[in-house]
Amino acid sequence: MKRSPTVVAFLAASLASLAVMGAIALGSGSFDRFDRPLAAYAAATVFAAFAVVYRYAMWIQRPPTWRYFLAGWRLFLRPGRILPNIAKLAKLLWLNIVAQRFIERRSPKRWLAHMCLAWGCLLAFAITFPLSWGWVQFGVGEGGRYVVEFMGMRQFEFPPHSIVGFLFFNGLNISAVLVLVGVGLAMHRRLFESGAQAVQSLAADLLPLFLLFAVSVTGLMLTASYKLMGGENFSFLSLVHAFTVIVLLLYMPFGKLFHVIQRPAQLGVAYYKEECARGPQAVCPRSGQAFQARLHHDDLVAVMKELGMDFGSHQDLSPQEKRKLIAINQAALMSDRQPFVG
Repeated sequence: MKRSPTVVAFLAASLASLAVMGAIALGSGSFDRFDRPLAAYAAATVFAAFAVVYRYAMWIQRPPTWRYFLAGWRLFLRPGRILPNIAKLAKLLWLNIVAQRFIERRSPKRWLAHMCLAWGCLLAFAITFPLSWGWVQFGVGEGGRYVVEFMGMRQFEFPPHSIVGFLFFNGLNISAVLVLVGVGLAMHRRLFESGAQAVQSLAADLLPLFLLFAVSVTGLMLTASYKLMGGENFSFLSLVHAFTVIVLLLYMPFGKLFHVIQRPAQLGVAYYKEECARGPQAVCPRSGQAFQARLHHDDLVAVMKELGMDFGSHQDLSPQEKRKLIAINQAALMSDRQPFVG
């Protein structure tokens, strides 16, 4: 008996949240090294893990997405092509994930905004998650040097006033500045470019920027409080910052920021396109011309049938011939003749 997509998604999301809780318990030594003031952040990551995996599982089970997903893995693991596919994957990861060149082709300013937002957020997550889960602790060694421990295991020491110390203690500030630069560039585009204004919406485009702005500003205000204001209003600012971070984590699965999770899965489409270009082509029975890759055509027909839409032999026609049939049928109807179906 085939399970419904919602049941599959719920089970996968439940396992993901349990896995995060298990990782927190394991990495923090059964919560011995868990930092209680960061419990709200840790709890938010558990709920976010459930929501992210639930939506991802629902998305991946959609007939077109699932067919692309399976085809991508099948083509990637095909015998005799594994090594070239691994090399291609490394290139795709660099171009689409690290350098994000697909954005650069649209606009250099848009690319810079995207890079600042993406790497600012990823840097903040890489710092915040291990700290809030109790995986990373800082101790004091000989001569006032700081000791970094990971899951209770001593890693290395560094002087607090060294470059390493500066980067460790200001990593979140650096990420906040990157995010603010990205938010500023993105807001400038959405305020002054008519093309962006025509398609943007409050929920999908502006709300994520507002949330990122709030998280970054309140985070920087914590540093300003204890370095410039003698700790004034630090407790209040820490609560406001925690609230903004938790809202961002819980919003992430439901808004535009979810494409951060989707993007890696879309790399498999490159293998699919490569196979389509290399494989046989579908030929239109009316014109006798190739118009589409046979693999893509057959998958499209199968997906349409899964969705309850079967157009029979009409789907074997090229787009040009389909448009011709529309014109022929319209002309036949206007002259009171029998429509020509094809």
